[in-house]
Formats: sequence, structure tokens, C-alpha cells
Amino acid sequence: MPQIPQQRNRDRLSNVKTKFQIRVRVVEGRQLLGSNMNPVCRVSLDGKTRQTRVHKGTNTPWFDEIFFFQLEKVPSELMEDFLEFKICNSCGIRASSVIGVFKCEVGMVYDQIEHAVLNRWLVLANPDEPTPTVQGYLKVSVAVLGPGDLCPDLSARQSDQDDVEANLLWSAGVHLQPATFVLSVYCAQNLPRMDAGTMQTLKQVLGVGKPSKELVDPYLMASYAGREVQTKILYTNENPEFRQNLHMGFLFPSMCNVIKITLKDWDRVGDDDTIGTANIPVSAISAPGDDGYLPTFGPAWVNVYGARREWELMEGESEESMNKGQESGCAYRGRVLIALHTQVGSYPPAPTTSMDNDTFIKVRRFRGTRKFVVMCQLSGAWLLGAAGKPLEVEVSVGNFGNKLENTMMPSPSSTHPANPVFDGCKYYFLPWSGAEPFVTVHCDFEDVTHRLHAVNHITAIITMVRQDMEQLESLLRGHRQDENSKEVLDAVQGAQSRLISACSQELPSPDPIRHTETSLDTHLRAHRGRELKALGASVQSWPTEEPSAIVGELQSVLNTLEALADDPQCSIPDVFLWLMSGTRRLSYVRIPAHSVLAAHDASSQGTLAGKFNTYALTDPEDETGWGVGGVVRASVWLGREEDVRTWWDSRPHLQLTVYAETYENQVVSVPGSGKWSDGGLLMKRPKFSDADGRLSLPRESFNSPDGWAFQGDWFIDPDPSVQFEADAGRQVFTEEVFEQSMRLPGGAWIPAPNPWADARGDPATARDEIELPRGWAWRDVWMYDLQRAVDGEGWEYTMESGLVGWSPQEKIYHVRRRRRWVRERHLVEKVAKKETAPVDGWEYAPLFIMQFHALERKVDMVRRRRWRRRLVPSQPGLPPTPLLSVKAGKGDDEITQLTCPRMYVVSAENHKYQLRAHIYQARDLPAGDKTGLSDPYAVVSFCNGTQQTEKQSKTLCPTWDQTLIFDDVGITGSVAVTSTQPPKVVIEVFDWDARGAPEFLGRVFCFPIVLDPTQGYQPLPLQWYPLSRGSDTQGELLASFELLLKDSVELPILPPTRGDLYMVPFGVRPLLQRTRIEVLCWGVRNMATYELQSVTRPSIEFECGGERITSPIMANLRLNPNFDKPHLVFDVELPKEELYMPPLTLRVVDHRAFGSKPVVATAVVTDLHKYTVEPKAARKKRKGKRATLAQRDSVGKSTLPRLDTRLTKDKASLHRPTLTHAQASREPGTVDSDIDWWAKYYVSCGQLDRAGSYLSKGYEKLEVLKGCLEDEARYVGFTDLVDTVSLFRGRGDQAQKAGEFKGTFRVYPLAPDGPEEGSPSLLLSGFPSPDPQEVVARVYVVLGEDLAPKDAGVTSDPYVVVKLGKTTKSSKDDYKPNTLNPIFGHVFEVQGTLPLHKDLTVQVWDYDRVSTDDLIGETTIDLENRFLTHHRATVGLPRQYHVSGTNMWRDSELPTEILKKMAKQRNIDGPLWNSPPLSLTLGGTNYSLTDFESPSAALPNTVGEPRERLALHVLHRSLFLVPEHVETRPLTHPANPGIPQGNLKMWVDIFPAGQELPPLVDITPRTAHKYMLRVVVYNVFEAPLQETSVVSGERMSDVYVKGWLQGTSNVQKTDIHYRCMDGDANFNWRLVFPIEVIEAEQVMLVEYKEHPWSITSTTLRRPPHLTLQLWDNDLIMSDDYLSETTLDLCRLPKPAKRKAAVSPAQVPQMLSEADTNSVAVTFLDDDARAVNLFEAKRVYGFFPFTRVQDGVTEIAGKIEMELEVVSEEEAKERPAGQGRDEPNMNPKLPEPNRPATSFLWITSPFKSFKHIIWKRYKWYCITLLVLFFMVLFLFLFFYSLPAATVDYILGTY
Repeated sequence: MPQIPQQRNRDRLSNVKTKFQIRVRVVEGRQLLGSNMNPVCRVSLDGKTRQTRVHKGTNTPWFDEIFFFQLEKVPSELMEDFLEFKICNSCGIRASSVIGVFKCEVGMVYDQIEHAVLNRWLVLANPDEPTPTVQGYLKVSVAVLGPGDLCPDLSARQSDQDDVEANLLWSAGVHLQPATFVLSVYCAQNLPRMDAGTMQTLKQVLGVGKPSKELVDPYLMASYAGREVQTKILYTNENPEFRQNLHMGFLFPSMCNVIKITLKDWDRVGDDDTIGTANIPVSAISAPGDDGYLPTFGPAWVNVYGARREWELMEGESEESMNKGQESGCAYRGRVLIALHTQVGSYPPAPTTSMDNDTFIKVRRFRGTRKFVVMCQLSGAWLLGAAGKPLEVEVSVGNFGNKLENTMMPSPSSTHPANPVFDGCKYYFLPWSGAEPFVTVHCDFEDVTHRLHAVNHITAIITMVRQDMEQLESLLRGHRQDENSKEVLDAVQGAQSRLISACSQELPSPDPIRHTETSLDTHLRAHRGRELKALGASVQSWPTEEPSAIVGELQSVLNTLEALADDPQCSIPDVFLWLMSGTRRLSYVRIPAHSVLAAHDASSQGTLAGKFNTYALTDPEDETGWGVGGVVRASVWLGREEDVRTWWDSRPHLQLTVYAETYENQVVSVPGSGKWSDGGLLMKRPKFSDADGRLSLPRESFNSPDGWAFQGDWFIDPDPSVQFEADAGRQVFTEEVFEQSMRLPGGAWIPAPNPWADARGDPATARDEIELPRGWAWRDVWMYDLQRAVDGEGWEYTMESGLVGWSPQEKIYHVRRRRRWVRERHLVEKVAKKETAPVDGWEYAPLFIMQFHALERKVDMVRRRRWRRRLVPSQPGLPPTPLLSVKAGKGDDEITQLTCPRMYVVSAENHKYQLRAHIYQARDLPAGDKTGLSDPYAVVSFCNGTQQTEKQSKTLCPTWDQTLIFDDVGITGSVAVTSTQPPKVVIEVFDWDARGAPEFLGRVFCFPIVLDPTQGYQPLPLQWYPLSRGSDTQGELLASFELLLKDSVELPILPPTRGDLYMVPFGVRPLLQRTRIEVLCWGVRNMATYELQSVTRPSIEFECGGERITSPIMANLRLNPNFDKPHLVFDVELPKEELYMPPLTLRVVDHRAFGSKPVVATAVVTDLHKYTVEPKAARKKRKGKRATLAQRDSVGKSTLPRLDTRLTKDKASLHRPTLTHAQASREPGTVDSDIDWWAKYYVSCGQLDRAGSYLSKGYEKLEVLKGCLEDEARYVGFTDLVDTVSLFRGRGDQAQKAGEFKGTFRVYPLAPDGPEEGSPSLLLSGFPSPDPQEVVARVYVVLGEDLAPKDAGVTSDPYVVVKLGKTTKSSKDDYKPNTLNPIFGHVFEVQGTLPLHKDLTVQVWDYDRVSTDDLIGETTIDLENRFLTHHRATVGLPRQYHVSGTNMWRDSELPTEILKKMAKQRNIDGPLWNSPPLSLTLGGTNYSLTDFESPSAALPNTVGEPRERLALHVLHRSLFLVPEHVETRPLTHPANPGIPQGNLKMWVDIFPAGQELPPLVDITPRTAHKYMLRVVVYNVFEAPLQETSVVSGERMSDVYVKGWLQGTSNVQKTDIHYRCMDGDANFNWRLVFPIEVIEAEQVMLVEYKEHPWSITSTTLRRPPHLTLQLWDNDLIMSDDYLSETTLDLCRLPKPAKRKAAVSPAQVPQMLSEADTNSVAVTFLDDDARAVNLFEAKRVYGFFPFTRVQDGVTEIAGKIEMELEVVSEEEAKERPAGQGRDEPNMNPKLPEPNRPATSFLWITSPFKSFKHIIWKRYKWYCITLLVLFFMVLFLFLFFYSLPAATVDYILGTY
């Protein structure tokens, strides 16, 4: 059974809205449960529903309909949408009843190969049944297409040999079973605030009720497979106890793979808010197979993540996406304790149930916690943006360490706030030099280390496999010519042995005392062990002699290991590092807990545990995802509290320093007055507080913590970050000072009281008194700044500074003015930094929330200073983390507050390093300007420094050739640690813009290599690093990074200089050689307009390796888009190694009037290696040696012999006259009228049942390509002569295609001592003539496949339009109505001029009668490349040479002529003809006809002479020309680029104009033949007796037969055989059906109208199935169905010759003992037992009727009938009426000889009495009659006795 892979391709999708197209083809249904049904299929997706036609009276409907769903959604959302298939029984006016349903995720389809499931059987089930069983099977094909995806072949396969059982889309088992997920929700913790608290504040003000601080009303929602259940709402509870069981019913096994857990907050108004989301993959908590287990989980905590915990009134879309789990969460938002188990066999009785108290108590053992510690040593923070407040780094895990959570015990989890310092170039850093911040977080979590250790064990194997795979890929790239070299084989064997050894190691086992295991832990450990063991066994059988195959095997191993490494029961939350400014969170990094978890066993330890790593911070508010919020180098360690000693023992060089800290705060009432106090309106902080002013921390109230003691008294310790001057870190600095004047209104200007001030107006040093600092030099003299809004002397004016703005124009009311004096200085020598120590340690700021500085300014209104007191351990050993208690307040207001000290570590090992960043070049950068070019420069950041390279102008492949040196870089720790864990180098590439900020182009993080000069210096080679922008990768950087140890060691000599810049040293830069580049600048095509003007006179500039060459200017693009002199040559110094080969840049310049020369398009050829050829000198060494044909062919590809594509009249006259069918009668062979082109096509497609006897007669096939002809790998896009390079214009992701460049290149090295001998004879000198060439193109459009619907009825009326230049031809008059799979069979002949009209466009349009026609899709073919290629793509060569018939030779040249011409073009000797026997010699190889044709082989009688046949065979075997073919071209639409709108089967023949053309190939669609199907029903035997006579009590039925051809509405009935008493009914009735059949394809055509108002009919092709049903007639009630049979007229079961011979052998689904729930093929698959009625013409015999009774198929009647098909002409000659109507003949049907008991009782009362009453109750009737007369006699006797007696007495008579 096929297994469904999970999420194999989804991770590569983007996270933005993308257009997708989902194609669904519903093929057929089988074994639908029920009888006499009218099935219809409904397909639903994303709220949209498509429906097939209703098929009447069948349980095997043939749908063959295709539907399209166009969606634009985020891929992750689309993958979770459900695709539903529903089969319903449409029964007239009654509501449709559901037969069966199948649902699956769209992601399940996307994960398949080609993102499609093809001709798969869906198992249908009814989900509403208590015990769902199989309701039938539906065959479908589904494809999910995104941009750039090609649609696979979705065509329906009508094959009776389908391996149905192995092709089920169904995971396991025979029956879908009802199942229930029981999700036990116990409790939740640490939920964040979600409400504004308005009502709580109102309660507090009004004194009503009790206000609550827990502003969250949580409930939990669980969803799976489209079902959602939720818990109760617990109001105002941040730690709720739900105590509920949630039950989710589903059908097991399900296709859904994710259980979504969502915590929500109930809102009184509006929609409920999402707190956070967690996803549990079902594949991670279950396993299939015999050793598998049902989904199980927990009890375990599940952590939920989302947006920042701090509550905000307005949340953005990004925050909402994080909370819903659509994006990775940036903060911990709580966790929930749940457990899950699976019950199979029943649906849940209720969605929720309460949890009893005993169950809740039992889970307590899973809630026990242990002490854990997170220890983080921070070494540096850089790449920071400018900030107006001090910055700090906080470390947290869960809520522990979050300093904004008041409910948690405080931890020393954050660094001290520090002002960021400018790094001298672009960014800022935090000055942590000397003592490095050390933070710890003490936390309590469940001990789940046994789970995390197992994850780390597998992760270590993954890391090893990934390294081996990267190494092997690198070696294979370097050994392309010899993959089996010893170095490669050794790498393969090493990778294999290491993997086997790793898989054989035991997994970490849990400690039964410390660890509490769940059932999933047990299952998962056993499953992992089995998988690793199986993996190790499979590795031993790898084909080590095929290294390229090993890479794929390693990738498969990686996929398996990554799935095993997933453990959803990780209860410890991830570790977060936050960069904060006050209480505002700026950027973060999220570190998985297992990656930093410590372990005693090295294989179980996290990859980052206790190791320094450079973490890139993410800004959660960055919508582009390109930016970096900073870089932090830190060592993070997570372990148990008792293991802390091991951390310190492994770092003996570190010394811990701890300080108690408080800040003294003061404000000033009047700025500048100097009167500071600790009271006033601005004093919003306590006098002594923490750095944020939130806690009151008086110095005298600090108490020493346990295990610690104070050492010394409090002292003032100013923050070092405020002591840096403004020029810190800068290489160039501009001194500025403002000269100020004042006056009375209208008076004269005089110096102001403060004549010199800074920009804020504060007093400053006079201009001439400003001293030059040490190490600096002036660059210029003082001058006033005129680059501002000032007057000619630099003055700007105002009425009052600070209140109104400055004006450059002087007004009479202006009373103040100033001008800015500037003078630039630059750093010439580094000196010790001069620190500006603040007086008494005070730091000043305008407000407490702003950044503090050292010197007081005029606007400063607050100040603070930092007091510290050192803490030292008071006892031996490792003391606990200090926690300070401080009493604040007095009397009743006294409270005790907890705070943590600041901790630092000082290393005894401090080393100085020098980083040499060798930045050589970049390639394929994204465009930053609208011209499609960039002005790139690189910015390199390392530790606390940043430098940048020079700017390169107008290029996408800059060569900087520059070395940036970072000197005196201090890094703490040993050299060994730094060598393995160095800080990363961050390289960013920007595009310089004259206006505006530089545009970001890409970024890469690189590890420098630490080199110790004392061990010998070996320069590092350059390496390509991929540049990325967010998740997108574009461009590469060629660089290397050397980190040289500088401790009292003489460093290697500095690199050579270029001006003031260092170059890349010669030992590092690539080794260059003189190389020649030849350019065949053929021309440009399809140039888009630029600035609303057409490009008319372009030239192209080629640049490579710093050298440029420009093509001639084209005379007029409209007249001839080729260059007159296309051959260009230039020499350049290029690297010898292929790895370092630079790209080639093309710039198209349009020469316009008035000297305007704009760059209108650009392109980059990144892979010059494919144009590299062998130097001429090397080829001369082989001179005199006989070259093989393959060698000569390779030479032909590197050189261009002179070609002449112009056809002369003399040459045309040599051609053989084209054969017509009349002329063919005088040639060998005759026309075979039974063979058409479509037979050849169907044979080539593998549809032999549609080809007749084509193959048996020895005819050849053609090639049916799965894609475009030019996409075939063997033809390399027909770029052997000219290549097509797309030209672009625009910046970055907004770049648009602006045209195409036609041309090619040849790259080869030159001799080192000078030009090669004979260099004028260049490789590309033999190019064809660039003059225009007239051609005739014949476009053969065969058929369309799966076209996109354009009409409201989900269909189209397609027709074809062909465009070449200004010529347009259309088949609009012959459109195909109401179809998405039209068979066109059109031939279009168009004429054009190459290269003016090089693009042949074939469009498919939808015909509309009222509105304008709609474009379905189009495809474009480059005729120029096909016309010029050496592969001769003008006319495909057939495999056989025929002179008549359907396969008659259709080329304008004979095979011998083609062979001679191609041999000349490719410089091949020959052909030389020899006879007898006939043979030829080509390129030294001899060929004879017997090499290709066996003498005993039967050839068609239409083949031509042997000479031409032999030439044709040699062309195919030796020259690899384009064969006869049909290509499959995808159609695209401009509105949906990249998404195919269907496929077109077609091919194109190209002929030079001016010569006699061969006849057209007849591809006219096959026409159907009209027949009359005559079904003579003679008798029915053993019919089921449906009713019981009320009078007689006999079983009987009023039998009649109903029949129709499936898909038609012509339903006919026989007359009724009333009162069938013994099951035998007589009819002698003829059913006559008109039918149109294409015998060769064994299909019939059915025409119908979709709606009564439809104008045109829809034609369907479907199998000719005849359905006959047996019915019981009822006079009042509806008729009763008895049984039926469905016959395929092309594969009839052989009828029985007598009634007794009817057996289950005629019913395929009864051949096995399986019931109807097994997938049995409905129709016969053994052609030996089948009869084709259209060949036999007449069939007579007995056939069975069947029915399904209690799930078992049984024979329910036998019919004696005759089936006959006659053509329309025969029907006129041998007429026959319907039933027994006239003309009742052929054969004549007499009245049926029915028994006398057959009558309708209501119309025959006498017969009813005779045959119903008298026959059964005769003696009762006689007795009753005798009794009647006796009673009458007695009555009359007694009635007349009195009167007679009287008369007798009286004697009256």
C-alpha cells in the first residue's frame, strides 16, 4: 500500500500570499453501494463546489470531467484546507442522498511527486454511520500547481488491468473505522494579560465588586480533521484548571496530520482573541506498521508561543499571525497540560465530559518539577541600530527571567543598561569590554531531560550526516570528470562507516527514579531503536561505486533522521534572548531548549550547550524579514542545578564578580539653574531605585543574601558607555559650532551673550579655541555651512530659538540668527580612548525615559548616578545565586522588595586578534536601480567594528579586490575555544543611492578561520558564500576571513595596497591566466519600451573581469534585429579554477537623439564554464590522428563552420519532386487506407487499443514528448549556435523582463607568452549570415489537455489562434463546444521573416457568443533557434522512409541530401557509398542496412529505396537530429504567470520560403460512424419473484426489461409480462438505439445539452456501455427494481449457448470470494473471453442479471437476447421497427407465447376469475353454488309453504 509522505515539500514554500491552481479530474466510480442509483460527484474546496453530470441508473459511472480551483492564499493555510469528494445519489425532486465521502488535506497532495496524485482510487465511506464501511471507490487525479510548476499528465486511463488494490489512496486496513481522540485538558499556566482592564478600573472607582488583576478569560480549543471542540470558559484566571475531556470523532486512519491546540481569551465584545497556538503532528505521536502504535500523548505540558506577552490595545496582523501559529512566535505565552489517547471502534457520545477528581490527582506525578539553571555568558553585542535609550539583553525561559513579570521570583537575567556606541561606520555596539555580563535564570520545570537527550543524540547524527553530504558534494563538484577518484571513494566509505557506527549506538535511557515516562516515551524509544537499526543495515548495501547516488541516499537518511528527532513532549520552553530598551522589547532570538541542554554524555549534549555562538536577532516588527535587529555572541547553558559546578570547573579561567546596584535620582526645577533635588513634579522615581525606576532601593536597606557578604562600602561606578565622546569609533569626524547673534527688531546685529553654542543652543567652546585631539589631523579650515537652508553667508534667522523654526530669509521681526561652522578631522593614529569622567558620577538627560550622557546640557532636567557594592561568597564552595531583599517605606507602608545584583565574569585569558577580511568579488546580485543595475558596496561587521569596501558603479558582479583589516580585536577565552567557536563575521551588501538610504541587497554570516602565525601561516583560499534576503537567496560573495592571533607575535606581511586600500594578497586571490572571450553578438529580441519610447538603435556592452567591449550600434531594430558585425573578441585575466570564474555582465544601451544613451536592460551570465572550450593549441596536438565521430561532433559544437541558410534556385532544382498519392501508385508500395496518423499517435502514446493493427503491420512510432521540444536535455534548448539570455530591467524583486539577447560565447585560455599562433582564425568566425530569412511554418495542433475553464458552466469553447509577425490565423469557425479536452486536428501555415518574426505564438481562446472571447492560455516557440540549430529542428525525421501512405516522407530534402549537408556542417568525412552490398562510411565508421533492418523483418509495403532508408538510419544513430515528434507545450496566461492553464499537443515544421513544399500531414480528427444497436429481448428466465398475490398467495412479478446506453437519455422498455409465476418471462421485443462509434478508439460519442437554453451540444467520448435492468411493474406504487447487467459492447462476455450454461464466469466481480467491499474490476480484463460487438456484428445467447443482496453479488435472472449493430446504410437496407412495430423484420418477432396466466387483472376480469379464483377455488365455488341453490330452494319452499297450506285447506286450488 502506498504510504503518504508528510511535509516533504511544504517547508520550501514562502510565507506570503501566492496564486495556486488545483486541478481535479474525476474519472470514474466503481462498486458504489446500492442499486438503481443516479450518481453525481461533488468536489469542494475553500467554500467552492464543482459538480459532475448526473449518470442515471448505474453504480459504475464514467465521469471523466475536470475542475479547476483558482486560489490565492498563504501556502501554509492552503496546505491545511480540506479537499472533499462526495458521491451523491440524485433522485429527481427528492434531496440528494450521500453515498460516500472522501476528505484529505491539500498538503497531502502537494507532498506527492510532482505535487499530484495520478489515477488513484479513493475509498469512499459514509462518516455518519456508526460503523463506517466502504461505500465504493472513486478514481481521481489531483494536481496542486504553484508558480513555476508543470502539470503532469492527468488524462484518464481507461484500463481494465488497473492494479486497484495497490493503488488505493488509503493508509491501512480494509474498513475505515470510527475513532475518537480523547484529549484530556488538565490545566494551564502563565497565561498573559489579554484585556484592557477598563471594567476592573471602573469597579475599583465605584467600589463595586472586587477587582481582579488576572485580565484573561481563557478556554482551550482543539481541532482535527475539520472538527473543533472547546473547553468551558474560566473567567479572570491566568492559571486555569479546566478538568475536562474533549472528544473528537474521525475516521481512522485519517489523512489529516496536525492536531491544533489553541488557547483563546473570551471577549464580551467582538471576536475572541487568540492567546497562542501549538501544533501536534500526528506522525510524531504515532507509527504505522506491525510494530506501530496509535496516536498517544502525555500527560505532558505543551508550550504555546505567539506575539510579545506585554499587552497592547491594538494588535497588528503580524502579532495575530504569531498567535495563530501561522508565523513563528516571538514570545512564550503560557503552557497547557494535556494528554491524548485514541479509541478505535466508535464515535464519541458527547463532545466534552468532565474529569473526575481522582483522574486529576493521578496526573500530579507528571507535574513534579526540578531545579534548572540557565547560565549565559555574553561576549558582545553589535550590529545594533541607533537607539535613544540604553539597551540591555535579557535571557528568559518561560516566564522565568522575564523582568516584566511581577509574579515570578527575580533572577539576574539581564545585563546592565548601556548606551550603544557608534562602531565607526554604520552600526552601534554595547561596550562590554573587560568584565563581560553574566546572567543566570533559575527555573522550575519537569525533568524531561531523557527526551531531550534522545533528541540531541539523533541531532548529532544529523549534523554528522549533513557535514559528510556537504563534503561529498564539494568533492563531486571538483571531480566532475572522474567521480570514482580515490579521494571521492574514500569520502564515501568514511561517511558510510561513520553512519553505521552512529546508528549502532544505544539511545539514552531514562532514569526510573528521576524521570516519569509516558506511554509515548516507551513507544518512541522502541520505534527510534528499530529505525536506527534498519537504517544502519540499509547503509551497508549502498552502491559505493556510484558516489553521485550516495548523495541522494544521504539526503534520504537526513529526512528519516529529522522525522525521528521530533519529540512533541518537550515540556521545557525555548530560551529567549531579548534586546530591550527599558520595558520595550526590540529584537529577539529563540533557542530550542534541547540545543543548549547539558549532559554528561557528549553524544546527548546539545549542539550549542556552553559554546559561544553568534546569534542574529530578529525584529518582530520587520515586515520584510530582511533586517537583523542586532547580533549577540553568547554562551548559553541549560542544566540541572546540581550540575552548575561542572560548568565552572570547565572554565577555570573565569572569575565571577557580583555587585549590588542602585541608582540615585534627582531632578531640577529650572533647567540650567543647577539646583538639583530629589523632589518635584518631574520626580517620578524613588530617590534610590533600580535602572528602570520601578523599585525603591535605598542603599541603607540592602541586606546581604544567604551565602554572601558585602565587601567594602557603596561606591560610585559610572556607566562606561556614557563616557565615550561623540567621535568614538569614527575615522572621520566633523567638528561643528554655531555662531550666534542678536538684535532688537530692526536694529543692528551684535554678538549674543553666548556667542558660541551647539545645535541645541547650549554654550559651547569658541571656534578658535577648539583643540585638536591626540591622534587626529585637520583636513580643512573652518568654513560656514552653505549646504542648508541658509542665506549666502550661512545665516539662518528666527524670533526665538526653540519656539519657532529657522528661516533663511531675514525679516524685520527676527531678533536672533546663527550660522554653522564646520571643520573636518580624520584619525591618523590610534591612541588610548580619552574618557570624559562625569563630575561625581552623574549622568544627565532631559527626561528619565531618554538616553543619559556624561556632561550636563541646557535642556537636561533629570540626572542619576550608579552606586554599587561588591558581594563576595561568605562560605566555601559554590554559593547560591544571590537574591537581595530591600525594605522600602516606613511604618505601615513598609514593604520588602526582592532584586538581583549584577554579575560579571572576568577571564584570565584575553587575547588580541587581527581579522583580515579578503573581499574579492560578488556575482548575480539583485538589481537596486531601475536600470537593472546596482552600485554595490560591502559592509563587514566583526565584534565591535564595522568597515565597508569601495562602491562599484553600475554592476551586478562587482570586483572589489579589497582586504579590510580589523586590528586589536579583543576576544576573551583560550585560543582553542576561539578556534572552534569564533565570532561570526557579518557581511552585508548594499546598493548606494544618491538620494535616500542605501538599499539592502543581501547578507551572509561567515566563520573566520583562526590562524596562529607561530604555527606557520598558510593563506586561506577564497570561498563562495550565498547572500540571502530573508528566506530568499540571490547572489554570492567570494571572500575569505583570517583571524590572526596577535599576542606578541609578528603577523604576516600586510597585503599590497591600491592607494589607501589594501588589496587581496596574491596567495589568496585566484590564480589568473590570459583568457580569450569570443562573443557572437547575434542580436536582441522583444525589447520593451523604455520611458515610453521604443528601443531602436541598441548596442551591447559586455563586461567580465574588469574588461569591457561594446558591440556596433544596430542600424534599426525594427528592420533587422541582428547586428551587422556580430563577432567580438576581447582578452581578459580570468581565474584558472572554475570555482572562481566571474560572471559576464551585459548592458544594453539605446542610442537616442541629443546624445542620450540610457541603459535599457541588463543581464548576467553566471556560468561561463558551459561556454569554455579546449584551446586551439591542444586540438593541434591531435592533428594527424583519426578523430572519432563523437570527437568530431564535439569539435563541431565549439566551432562554427560557415553556413549558408539561403536557398538558391539551382539547389532547389536538385530536389526530388514531392510524391503525391497518385504518383505513389507508380512507386514501390501502395496506400494503406486502414492506417491513419492517429493510429501512429496512439501507438506512440501507449494506447494500443486505439491503434488497431498499426504495429502488427510493421510501422514505426513517433516520439510524444512530455514537455517542450527545446526543454529536452539532449538538445540543450537549441543553444548550440545561439543562446537566448533574458534581459531584465528594474530593481530587485520588481525587476521585469525587458527583452532577449541572442548570441553565444566561447571562452578559452591563451598561451602565457603571447597570442596563439594563427589567432585570426577564431572559433566563432563561421557564423551564418545575419541577413533576414523568409520561412514558412506549418503548425500542427493535435489536441488540448485539461484547459482552464472560462465559462460559467466550468467548461470552455476552445479554438486555436496562431500568430507569426503580423500574420494571424484562427480556427474560430471550427471551435469545439463545451469541452476542456478538445481534439483539434488543425494545420496552420504561416509565413514570416527571421529574425524579425522569430516568436511563433499559439493561443487557445474561449469562444463567446455575446461577450468578447477569453484567452485560455498561450505558448511561444522560438523559430529562430530551431532554424539555426545543428540538431535540425525544422522538420522531425521519421524512423522509416515511406514513399506513400499516411507516413509518406514529408521533408523538402531526401535523407541522403540531409546526411550530406549535416556531415559538411559538422566537419565529418563522408558519406562514402559502397555497393554491393549497400553500405556507407561516415566519419570512419561503416554502416550497412542490415545493421538496422533484419532481413527477415516484415516491412510495410510503402517503404522507399534502401539507399534513402540507410541514410535515414545513420542520421538517427550518429548525428542525433530531432526525430518526428509531438511536443506537449504548457499554456500560460499573463494574469497567472507560472501557473499552467492546460497543455497543447502539437508540432511545428519549418521550411525556407521559395521552394516547393511537401504535402500536409492529415491529422483531421477521426469521425464517428453511425450505427443502430438492435437488442432483441427474447426471454427472461429465473427472474426474482418480487410480490405475493393477496388472493392466491402465489409468488409472482410483472416483469419488464428496461435498457439504455450509459450517458444517453434514450431509455426504452419492453412490454410487461404480467403475472410471471415461475420466473420465466417472454418478450420478443426489440430495443433500437442509435449510436455513433469510433471503432478504432472503442468509444462512442454522446451529445447532449447542458441546459435547455444551451445553443450548442456537448460531445463526450465514453465507453459504449449498455445497461439492461429487470423491473417489476406496479400499478399504483413505483416499480420495483429486480436486477441488472451492464455490458461493454467492445468487450462483451461470451454469451452462454443455453440457459443452464450461464455462470458466474460471465460476471467478473463474482470470480473471487470477496464481497462488494473489495475492489473488483467491473468489466472483463481477459480479451480471450471477450467479444467486440463491432467486429462480430451480431451476438446471440444467454447473459446473467445480477444484484447485490446483503453485501454479496448474486445472479438474479438470465436473459436470452440478441445484440446486433448495423451501419446506417445497412439499417436502411434491412429495416427493423422498435418493439414489434412495423417493419417487424430482420428478424421478424412474433407475439410472445405467454401462458394464459399472463394478463393484467383490472382489464381482464373473466381471465382473472378463471385463472386466479376458479383454478384455485373451483370446488369451493361449486360447493358454494350448490349451497346457494339449496338455500334458495329452502327459502322459496318455506316462503311459499304458508300460502300453499292455506290454499290447500281452503281448497282454492
